[in-house]
Amino acid sequence: MKRAALIKAGGNPVLSGRIKMKMKVLSSVAALVIGLTGSAALAETVLRVGSVAPTQSPWGAWITKVAEQVETVSGGELKLQLLLDGQIGDEVTMTRQAQKGRLDMIYVTNDPLSVVMPELEIMSAPFFFDSTEQGTCVQHNHLAGILEPLMAENNLVPVTWMEVGHTNIFSSRPVRMPEDMGGLKIRVANGIIKRDFMSALGTTPSPLSVADMIPALQTGTIDAVNIPTVYGIAVGIPKLAPHVTVTQHYRLVGSLAISQRVWDKLSDEEQGWLMSVAPMGAELSEMILGAEKALLGQIAEAGVDVHYPTEEELAAWRASADGVLDASLAEIGGQSEDIRAKLEEAKAACGS
Repeated sequence: MKRAALIKAGGNPVLSGRIKMKMKVLSSVAALVIGLTGSAALAETVLRVGSVAPTQSPWGAWITKVAEQVETVSGGELKLQLLLDGQIGDEVTMTRQAQKGRLDMIYVTNDPLSVVMPELEIMSAPFFFDSTEQGTCVQHNHLAGILEPLMAENNLVPVTWMEVGHTNIFSSRPVRMPEDMGGLKIRVANGIIKRDFMSALGTTPSPLSVADMIPALQTGTIDAVNIPTVYGIAVGIPKLAPHVTVTQHYRLVGSLAISQRVWDKLSDEEQGWLMSVAPMGAELSEMILGAEKALLGQIAEAGVDVHYPTEEELAAWRASADGVLDASLAEIGGQSEDIRAKLEEAKAACGS
């Protein structure tokens, strides 16, 4: 009776006390573990980076290296989650999301940036630079100071500038001189200056996304494309437009940028870790410009008609762009005249 009463009342009091003590110890250990893991989770900051850059491309390789650098310098406390291959939308959509703080970072060309900030297209005006070396110098030594204020007004903070490379003409028929462009239906990226230049050459410019470009070539909706060299060759454009004219008429750039709202939430230390990758932009330029020469040589050996204009032909191409930028700036408005003047000063500082 006493044993039954004891069990009913709670069992062996000594045993019950031991169990309670063990439970308290386990609870303390569990609380300590949860606290430690919670602190670790809070110490790690992950920034999502959206881009249409293919993972298997020079741009994909470069941004992967950037992510590794950020993780290394921060000791794993700051990480970049790369969302490449357009998996979360097109470049314009991602740019607008970053402006609103809904996407942490973007890795995009200046085509989508020019949709929200038309003045940025000036960097890619036809034959704007006197030489490749001058363009590279401006991009990595002067562009930040010139364009950062405009980016800040649009809620974006550039971390570094991205090389996209020279744009050439890929067409279904041979093009040697500017007058050969007459009557072509040609794909152009969004942009006032790009549209105006192609119109001045007598073409019918069609603003098409990269995704729509290949089907348009296949169906004959367009006859030619303006496309950066490395990207165009990588996606197989020469198979559909087997005549390449190496005019290098545009120099396309871009940016790895962070949302201003996200930037403001980072600590000074985190901002420093992120900005430690800024000098790596120059490495990408070297990679892309080197790849241009190599890939053009490869497709020429494979039988593609790759035409390098003579000095006389190139002079005619440059002359065909005369007055285009002046006329376009009137439509662009905003800070375009001021930014153009600063870019001209940068060109002079870099030499020809």
